[in-house]
Amino acid sequence: MDSELKGVGIVVEYNPFHNGHKYHCEKAKAEGDVVIAVMSGDYVQRGEPAVVNRWERAEMALKSGVDIVIELPVFYSTQSAEIFSRGAIGMLEKLRVTKVVFGSETGDVEKLLERAKLEEKQEFQETLKKQLKEGFSYPTAYSKTLEVLGLDNELNSNDILGVEYIKGIEFWKSSIIPVAIKREKTGYYSENSIEGISSATGIRKRLEKNENYQDVVPEVTYEILKVASEEKRVARLEDFYPWIRHKILVDREKLFDIQDIEIGYYNKLYEVALRQREFKTFFESIISKRFTIGRTQRMLIHILLGITKEDTEIVKKKVPYIRVLGFTKKGQEYLKQIKKDEELVVLTSLKNIKKMMSDDELRLLELNEVASKIYSMVNYYEDKKIPLMFK
Repeated sequence: MDSELKGVGIVVEYNPFHNGHKYHCEKAKAEGDVVIAVMSGDYVQRGEPAVVNRWERAEMALKSGVDIVIELPVFYSTQSAEIFSRGAIGMLEKLRVTKVVFGSETGDVEKLLERAKLEEKQEFQETLKKQLKEGFSYPTAYSKTLEVLGLDNELNSNDILGVEYIKGIEFWKSSIIPVAIKREKTGYYSENSIEGISSATGIRKRLEKNENYQDVVPEVTYEILKVASEEKRVARLEDFYPWIRHKILVDREKLFDIQDIEIGYYNKLYEVALRQREFKTFFESIISKRFTIGRTQRMLIHILLGITKEDTEIVKKKVPYIRVLGFTKKGQEYLKQIKKDEELVVLTSLKNIKKMMSDDELRLLELNEVASKIYSMVNYYEDKKIPLMFK
């Protein structure tokens, strides 16, 4: 038993993979033998298409220190922090990792554990619901809840995700140990770079402006982005607007079933989509204090891909499958080790899947694969049939 490889999990988007991610990977590697990245597929948590496709981002990771890349399917990757984190942790639990290592502004796991316990208390939940009913967006309602309860609100983006990872561990009754790595130099949304470290947001801005970003990414990332940029394969949400608009206008009666859409809001979406031919004016007309940029973008992606409230309820309770995008030789050894568990559905190809999966699992897999086909319609790439393999 002592000879078995120990897996360490990380939850990532790599949109794109940069030097800060490389540092994160090195820190994770110090905690075990094999680094397993659960990576968002072709769509990311802020409700946007990934800058380049899932296979290219998996290649960036595998050539930069990650041992296994698992796809976080779209029905998790485009959700709120709670569902995003729960799905990712559920997958890492199935993959039998011992620890999950994540970036954090505070680097203080004890503080995050305390906050996670607080959020589960009835008083906190009731106060939060009251603030939401008053029409505040979730981030504002959360801040006001802390204010009402006389608590500090020092947590930032990565800390909040850290709290959700801890809550995910609790939900799945997992023995995974959370490890926080203090986030250094740049913030999550910062557009500046310091000592070769930049946020993914900053890199995407440079890419958009055709500015140099070679100093803040590994060589493999630079080469992949350079080719994608030359071939005009860098994805933006606005490129998908004709399809989103079509879905809103054609499926008006079905919009209420879509995840994140509230009663009455679908009428506003329909009326604005009917008038606005340009994405910019459409988007500006539907965001508000309650419907923040991130929430609105997630909602639009759910409309585009047909992700329903029912789908979300299913995947909140059970991880339907695990799809491997790629691995190194050591990663392959680890996968062979855990495949001894006959109840674990780990897909390394899509052959003979009907024998391995239930109807619900197959439907959710199909939903994710169709989502990638839609991504490819706008931002073409050649799909892979088997995982990427690197030494």
